[in-house]
Amino acid sequence: MTPKPKELPKLYSMFSIGLVTFFCSLLAGGYLLYANYNALGMRKMAYAILAASALLFVLFLWALSVYIEGATGDAEQLPQASVTLVTAVAQALVAVVATQFLQGPMFNTFNELRGHYHSTWYALFIGLCAALVIYMLMALLAGLMRF
Repeated sequence: MTPKPKELPKLYSMFSIGLVTFFCSLLAGGYLLYANYNALGMRKMAYAILAASALLFVLFLWALSVYIEGATGDAEQLPQASVTLVTAVAQALVAVVATQFLQGPMFNTFNELRGHYHSTWYALFIGLCAALVIYMLMALLAGLMRF
């Protein structure tokens, strides 16, 4: 028996995941992927996605720090706007490709069943909350490393 649209859980769309990743971080976009799997009852896959997102986020931070340290000794010489834009675009591309690969067929079926998505504004709010937590943890970590 085919479920009715009201019986289906709300999911985050691919657009929302890409947008949140671009503006917030790969970890925030990964959380939305996690939430989709969790809403569908696929807990094992949800935790695997969350762990992979955290690992990729740490690798992006590490690669960025290596690039910044190797690019220049003077922080004023580094074009911060272009580095930030390239990093945001790279993270968003990774998230969209991963979402298409992991959840693309699921979105097709979900659309055929006329399932409903969370609003993009709600997804962006979740992403901004995640970014705030990430930035606070990074500031705490940076403060602890000074000692």
